[in-house]
Amino acid sequence: MVKRFLKGDQAKNYYYSFFGNLASAASQWVVLMLLSKLYGTAQMGDYALAMAWILPLFAFFSFQIRNIHVSDQAGEYGFNVFLKIRIACALLFFVTVTSIGFLFYKPIATIFLLGAFFKSFELVSDMIHAEFHKRKKNEVYGKMLIFRSILSILLNVAMFSMVKSYQLALISMPLAYLCSMLIDFRLLKGLKMNISLKVDNSLVKKFLMTGVFTGLSLLLGYMMPNIPRLILDKYRSSFELGLFSGYLSLIIMTRIFVQAVVQNSLPYLAQYYDACNYGKFISTLKKEAVIITGLGLLQFVLVPFSNLFFPLLFNKDFSDNHILLCLIFAGSVFSFLGFVLNNAVNAMKILHMQLPVYASLVALAFVLGYLLIPRYGLNGAGWTFLTVNLCTAALLLLIILLKLRTKLKTEGSSPDNIVDFKVTAGE
Repeated sequence: MVKRFLKGDQAKNYYYSFFGNLASAASQWVVLMLLSKLYGTAQMGDYALAMAWILPLFAFFSFQIRNIHVSDQAGEYGFNVFLKIRIACALLFFVTVTSIGFLFYKPIATIFLLGAFFKSFELVSDMIHAEFHKRKKNEVYGKMLIFRSILSILLNVAMFSMVKSYQLALISMPLAYLCSMLIDFRLLKGLKMNISLKVDNSLVKKFLMTGVFTGLSLLLGYMMPNIPRLILDKYRSSFELGLFSGYLSLIIMTRIFVQAVVQNSLPYLAQYYDACNYGKFISTLKKEAVIITGLGLLQFVLVPFSNLFFPLLFNKDFSDNHILLCLIFAGSVFSFLGFVLNNAVNAMKILHMQLPVYASLVALAFVLGYLLIPRYGLNGAGWTFLTVNLCTAALLLLIILLKLRTKLKTEGSSPDNIVDFKVTAGE
């Protein structure tokens, strides 16, 4: 299917992105597997609770710099400006996460501390990967993701085998990410760029005026799948939180395919849109939607075998939850489409539209979560996940259609073709 839609360098970049993200997701999944098998479902729930805080904060402090840098084909800011901002954000992220852990979650504060370390290193590495991404050298950062993931898995297995405390065993994560970050800087020097943190501070201030809002949009976007986890922990138990997170981890493995397609297409979408080649823009978007929807639907093949598959992956607690699994898989289809559509929004540079959309969706997630989860437990969390992701895809699609219709009207082309994705303008 991929070869049918992608050719030449696009296919090559896609494959590197795919296998890099696949390895990265696998390394995260190994942590959950080790926790469930060696310590139990409740301990996996503790780790998932920490990640429910860490991942949205990681998204916020990223300020969507990677997407903005890759889309900035004119070089308005430049790499050094973004690198300085990203390093400062990594420090702020570390302080914020550790503070939350030691102030509100003392029993699992070590997880917050080690999570803050390895995700801070990842923030810096991601900025370096963004430069290779912008230059369409996906093979470089793809290989680094694979290296980091293999090192992480090896260290995880070693530490979990030798250390009795599962929280202390997680030190393997920051060690792997630190080694990878140091190598990333060495690769960056190979580009023979003038790397310096002495930049025009007016550019830094200019970006921060909008960067905070784009980061807030991403924070809200990452909060949506984590809201059911937080409510499960509050009204149900760490055990149910562990079950929900375990099932959800499978779609994370699928999502890496989505990320590979999205990461590969962003510079091309931005190029097509900036050149007013809306026909090519829509054509690329359609291809992505077809691939992603098909992949999402394939997940349902696992449902009849779930009582064999999931206990093998985790433990015997993961059985007889077919309804929950179907709800999560259905929600993931719309979640994947949301990734594709949000990528188009980034390419169109209408990031200001994300904040009100995601704010309304987070509010919806809280309302549904508090109404359904205390009463229906895991299935209530599943219905919340499905409904919110369906609304996400619908709202992002509406924004894209309205923006393209406006652009075509402004440029004197007929907007009628936008509705059914048969745009021919610009080709």
